[in-house]
Order: sequence, then structure tokens, then C-alpha cells
Amino acid sequence: MLHMKAKTYLLLLLGVFGIAAASVFTRLADAPPVIIASLRMLAATLLLLPFAARPVYLAIKRLSRRNLLLIILAGFLVGMDQFFWVSSLEYTSIASSVILVTSHPVLVAIMSYIMWREQLNPKAIFGVLAAFGGMVLINLATTQVGEQAFLGNMLAMAATIPTTGYLIIGRQMRNSIDFLPYITLLYGSAAFFLLAGAFISGDSFGGYPGTTYLMIFLLAVVSQLVGHSSLNMALRLVPALVVSVAILGEPVGAIILGYLFLGEGLTFNEFLGGMLVLAGILIVMLNQPRTKKMEAEIPR
Repeated sequence: MLHMKAKTYLLLLLGVFGIAAASVFTRLADAPPVIIASLRMLAATLLLLPFAARPVYLAIKRLSRRNLLLIILAGFLVGMDQFFWVSSLEYTSIASSVILVTSHPVLVAIMSYIMWREQLNPKAIFGVLAAFGGMVLINLATTQVGEQAFLGNMLAMAATIPTTGYLIIGRQMRNSIDFLPYITLLYGSAAFFLLAGAFISGDSFGGYPGTTYLMIFLLAVVSQLVGHSSLNMALRLVPALVVSVAILGEPVGAIILGYLFLGEGLTFNEFLGGMLVLAGILIVMLNQPRTKKMEAEIPR
């Protein structure tokens, strides 16, 4: 039990560090958002293939058509999430972007009520209102800076929609496919859709500084293979609730790294709005209704 807990904590720590570092790597990559996102996913997939080619082949043979299509859909949603988020960093600060993009647990809670009529208790409702209040405060503050910052915040918030979708699909696929072939198919599908978007946009894949390609490689290794993969693996060991709460560490880590490596400060409005968002999300996550199935998943 102790070994399992230590493994879980290590996975969560690696996951949060990896996704937090993505903001700095992305800001230092001097290329269009669709190029950064597509090459990140392509590199991650190619690095996995030597180890995952046979498992992927065997998994595809065993998967039902429905489940295979769901994984491809999840890959499409991952691609959308990456595109919206990377685009947001073109216009707004790291602080605003990562705070808003991690607000998806609130959306999950609302979707759970709409789709499955899972009732929110008064504390959770207060958390939803607090989180949305923080989002409004951040966006009202950036309208004073300019339309570009507001657009960046809208793109970061838009990323929460596909994030919610692929997290739900990933949770459903947990018992249908092993971890390695799942993430390989997931990242490969995301790379396919992003590359298609890059070709349609006409953006070039070449001609960028060497630093840009280094940052994209670090995004693939540190943020995708270590960060996102660690969180996906943690989902197989503990309930999604635990992983979702751990992800709240991303804004804190990203803001610290942004300050240390990019000199990005934190305005009072971003600080106050961010604290409201994070507090609201934490309240929602700690007060979600627990089904019998969720209780059975919690390690004793």
C-alpha cells in the first residue's frame, strides 16, 4: 500500500511539473501555435512508437469499432485543447492562461448535472460561483490592457471544453485498452488532426530558430510524455477526483517558472481572480457527489 501511494504521489508530482513547464517552453518557441502543437504531438508519438508499435497493433485488433472511434475522437479533442491553449499564450499572460485553462473541473461538475443529474450541494454551488467570479475578474482586468489579452483569455477558457471531453473518454477507456497503446493512439490521433490543420493553414514547418525546435522537443518529452502521460497513468491508480485536484498545482508552478525564466509578473487582479478560481475549483472537487462506483475505486 505504501509503495502504491509513493508511486501515485510521484506520478502526480511529475505530471504537474511537466504540464507547468509547458507554458515556459511554449512562450520560448517562436512559431505559429498550430506548428508548435502539431510538432509536439508528432514528436511524442514518434518517441513512443519503437516501444508501442506491437501493443498498438494488438490493441487495435481487440478494440471494438466504437472504442477505437472514441479514442480517435479523444485525440481530436486533445488537438483542439492544445491549439486553443498554445494560441492563448500568444495574447495573454502565463498566469491568466493556466489559471483559466485549469478551470475544467468546474465544467465537469456542471456537465455531470446536465447529463446525469448529479446534484451539487450548496458548497459545490458556491465553488462554481467563486470560480466563475474569478474568471470574470481576470477577464475584466485584461480588458483594460487590451483586446488581445481578452482574446487570449477566451482561447484559454475555450480549451476547457475539449479537455473535459477527452478526460471523460479517457476514464471510460481505462478498462478497455492498456496504457501504452492508449496514449500512443491518443497522441497519434491528435498529431494527425493538428498536422492536417497546419497544412490547411499554410504555415511552414521549417525555417525557425534552433531554440524553437529545442523547445518543441522539450514540450514533447517533458510536458507530453512525462507530464500528461504521468497524469493519465495516475488515473488508473486513483479516482479522477484526486488527479483533478493535483492539476490545480499547474498554475502555481507555471507562474513561478514564468517569473523565474521569463520575468513575467503577476498583477493584483490576476492574483485575486486566480485565487478565486483555484479556491472555487478546490471547493467543487472536494464536494462532488460520490457514487457507489466512485467509492469502490478509492484505494483502502
